[in-house]
Amino acid sequence: MKNPHNGPRKRIANLQHTMEDADVDAVLLSYSRSTLYYAGTTQPSILVITPEDYHLTVIRGMEWAMNETWLKSEKISSGNGYKEVKELLTGWKIEKGRLGLELDILPAGQYLQLLKLFSPLSIVDISKLILEQRKIKDVEEIEHTREACRIVHCGHQRILEVLREEITELELSSEIEDAHRKAGHEGQYFIRQFDFFMGTGPVSSGANLSRIAGKLVSISGVGLSPSIPMGASLKKIKKGETIVVDIPTHYRGYHADQSRTYVLGKPEPVCESMYAGMKEIADRIIDMLRPGISCTHLYHVACTLAENMGMSSYFMRIGNDSRKVPFIGHGVGLEVNEPPLLGKDNQEVLEEGMIIALELEMCGSVGQVVKLEDMLLISSGGSEILPISPRDLHQI
Repeated sequence: MKNPHNGPRKRIANLQHTMEDADVDAVLLSYSRSTLYYAGTTQPSILVITPEDYHLTVIRGMEWAMNETWLKSEKISSGNGYKEVKELLTGWKIEKGRLGLELDILPAGQYLQLLKLFSPLSIVDISKLILEQRKIKDVEEIEHTREACRIVHCGHQRILEVLREEITELELSSEIEDAHRKAGHEGQYFIRQFDFFMGTGPVSSGANLSRIAGKLVSISGVGLSPSIPMGASLKKIKKGETIVVDIPTHYRGYHADQSRTYVLGKPEPVCESMYAGMKEIADRIIDMLRPGISCTHLYHVACTLAENMGMSSYFMRIGNDSRKVPFIGHGVGLEVNEPPLLGKDNQEVLEEGMIIALELEMCGSVGQVVKLEDMLLISSGGSEILPISPRDLHQI
């Protein structure tokens, strides 16, 4: 068993403090990202936390869990599921009060079963408490994110080596995926959204850049069939077309979310102009990033900058929709889409230790699309760009 780690131990202590403030008597966590965050394992298990104690019930994979978790052996037991958890709560004399679950991701059928099993405890949603705590990254989380950024850069380097006329989007995507995997990508990424499906991530070119699937408020690609209409297609890439690559990577639970724009040969003048304006907006926003600045302020500043450049009609548009995308970025961590949302109506302020993705797009006529996305670590003095791939419009 690994030695106890101050990070996870402190995370449980912080949650316990928050539970007291929220008048929650116990929390049950079974979602793999949550058990990883607090207990260091994703084996099928249920982590029970009260303001005074905690315990992990492992359903399967006990030997794995014992090797992975920092918890002491007396805080772990094997069991079949929630009946053992109820017995544990009864032993702790928690038989009524408020029971916290992550209701935004809990299946309805399971919710109804737990509602009956744990009665007369009332079930409340503690998803926001968990996500609020996860917004601030510790030293280990930041280092894992840096490694994910190194891995995604290996994909960028492979693009520069293999991108050529007549290569298909799928062939290009497979080259990127191969480079990511060889560099240490764990082969999966996590999106906190019911019934979300996509392949490895968007690789899109030419006219496909203007075709947006309903699952994403972003460049999506068209995929291979209606089964998964997002990601790379069999379209062959032509000279002069822009190509956007937005494939996340995942290292020890943490993600890199980076987008880069490429062009074979000389880009269209409008694409060159849009990219230059978009990068200037990104640079100006990055210079503003610091603790205390609000998400809504950043969004409106970005829109104002685009308007002053005469590019408002292009900025944060996707497909044929004339409306602007209502956000310019989001948090990244154990999931690709974490709070805070850098949205036009979000009054949240940035805090030291947050990692956000600044995600900017410009769209002209069909196929005239560019994108730049970078992850940034918020520090006391400003921000640090975590990706190492150059942020230019890459002409090949």
